[in-house]
Amino acid sequence: MHSRATPDSVGRDVKNVVNEAQELLKTVQAEGSNRMDEVKSKMTAQYEQARAKLGDLQGTVTDGAKVAVDETDAYVRANPWAAVAIAAGVGAVIGFLCTRR
Repeated sequence: MHSRATPDSVGRDVKNVVNEAQELLKTVQAEGSNRMDEVKSKMTAQYEQARAKLGDLQGTVTDGAKVAVDETDAYVRANPWAAVAIAAGVGAVIGFLCTRR
């Protein structure tokens, strides 16, 4: 199974990619193509790593949503009148809040 990517680690990876891009721009201005190729390959590796973590995070969110949908479906099928009452209550609260303005 994939390791779970947290939003903090994904944000850190994206920040690293941005920092490497800034370093690449500085290198282009200051040095020759050897250093630029080195920084470019490092930046590409970090980009791919961040992209993989975003894919893992998306998979985790998708799996969680599927579980929530399945559990909700099972609850509604087991308790249809309770689900109707909950939906009516939520609708009444939303209607009350909309008419207060």
